[in-house]
Amino acid sequence: MPPITPTERQLSRRSLFRGAGALGLGVGLTSLLNACGVASPGGGGAGASGGTLTVGTDATSGVFDPAFYTTLGDWMVVDSVCRGLTFCDFTDPEPQPDLAESWTVSDDGLTYEFALRQGVTFHDGTTLTSADVLASLNRQLNADDPTLPDGASRPFQSLGRNLVSLDAPDERTVRIVLQGPDGTLLARLSDIGARVVSKAALDQHGAEIGKHLVGTGPFRLTAATAGQSVTLEAFDGFAGGRPPVDRVVMQQVQDSSTMIGSLISGAVSVTQFTPYSAVGQLRANDAVTVHDTPYCYDAMLLMDVRRPALAELGVRRAINLAIDRQAILDQAFFGVGTLPAGYAVPPSMPGHDPSLADLSRTDVAEARRLIEAAGAVGREVRLMAASDTWHPRAAQVIAQNLTDIGLRVVSDSVDPAAFFSRVMDTDDPYHEIIVWERNSYVPDPDSTVGNMAVPRGVYGSSATGFDTLPGTARFTEDTVAARNMPIGPERTAAYSAIQRRWAEDFMVLSMLVHSTNLVVTGASVSGVNVNALSTHRCFLEDASVSGA
Repeated sequence: MPPITPTERQLSRRSLFRGAGALGLGVGLTSLLNACGVASPGGGGAGASGGTLTVGTDATSGVFDPAFYTTLGDWMVVDSVCRGLTFCDFTDPEPQPDLAESWTVSDDGLTYEFALRQGVTFHDGTTLTSADVLASLNRQLNADDPTLPDGASRPFQSLGRNLVSLDAPDERTVRIVLQGPDGTLLARLSDIGARVVSKAALDQHGAEIGKHLVGTGPFRLTAATAGQSVTLEAFDGFAGGRPPVDRVVMQQVQDSSTMIGSLISGAVSVTQFTPYSAVGQLRANDAVTVHDTPYCYDAMLLMDVRRPALAELGVRRAINLAIDRQAILDQAFFGVGTLPAGYAVPPSMPGHDPSLADLSRTDVAEARRLIEAAGAVGREVRLMAASDTWHPRAAQVIAQNLTDIGLRVVSDSVDPAAFFSRVMDTDDPYHEIIVWERNSYVPDPDSTVGNMAVPRGVYGSSATGFDTLPGTARFTEDTVAARNMPIGPERTAAYSAIQRRWAEDFMVLSMLVHSTNLVVTGASVSGVNVNALSTHRCFLEDASVSGA
């Protein structure tokens, strides 16, 4: 392993931003920085308001583990209980120190050395050391780690493909050595999969850590009932100061009318699972505030090329051409969004390129011709969608669109708590056409194109079988190259070329709409990071409820 050289420099927040561009690392870094955020000092201190903040969520399985995605509600719990080495909160353009108080980067951009913040306490009373960081990250890099639950998604595992070593010279220092530069590393370390868990808790609970999660975040886990709710209590020892509210309740609410009524009555304080159908009604009601947040996520169809019904490229192209995206925008999103002119890169993200609009055009006549040419008239295709938010209405539109071009559609509506496991199960009988979404947990094309247009992971392997098609291996190399270009026209062109080839030569992903998760808060609620929440990132350390 190469040693740290004397020329390494300590990077302040501002010098890090400038130095990354000089090193050619600004690609991911500076582009991330354009939309990423700053660690809030957090905490309510003497002005704490007390009371309970109730957050309406999609579902909870009662399992909260950075290495194991279950539901978005469970992911929000992880975000509230644990912190990472860095922090990105979607309001200010710089990744900030968090559990790492500072870092150095070698001149070649390959070696990162993180100095851990002193005196940080976990909810179990143990003190943060490098051993906690290594245990938390290494379990995601090792599929055989005994602390992993069955079916662990290990979202941080992709780092391993570019990793030379991850070690700790001492208890206050963590060192990461890469094979090649990665301009997105600092922001990726702020993601949910890179959250740090108490090693003592991992040693005690092993693969059951998801039921006993212990972090250093503003709230600690105190109770959870699968299918109902999760209770978090303010952590007095949070490094940023005690949060204003005493507790947060993550309440599962899957019925749209119940969510609307709960917001108006105050039973739910905040949610990003607001039904789009209620946007007009809620904007007109003084009891709540509907927040305008950037269009930052992809609504899409994923097609499994391993299934005989979708084996021909012509059939997949026909499905893409059949989709009435304006109808989906109007009927499922009630106008909250925009057509996907930039294919997989939303308009709020660096690298959005409207010249890709033709990849998401509608041409029913051409779609019918392709179905006839493939001899697929009357062929059965299976469509799977979650039963919450926009998904059912979109699935209805899509089913009619595909019927109109000569296909026979059989649909399945899936409980949100079970949906991800169905996506991962390639033997599932409905694993053909999947209605899904990609949230920009880190706001950069690397989080969308860089994750989806590669023959690995959930999108390229489990969901679509993209990795089984000849000629897809080059996408890994191309996305890495794009990630490490300086932000600007050249980088945008590189991502656009990847997307055009991905769509025209393979078509495993059909874009539907770019939208935002509609954030609504009660009139008495303040301090919620609504931009982060619109991407399902949950930063509530500054939230308060007046009159509590």
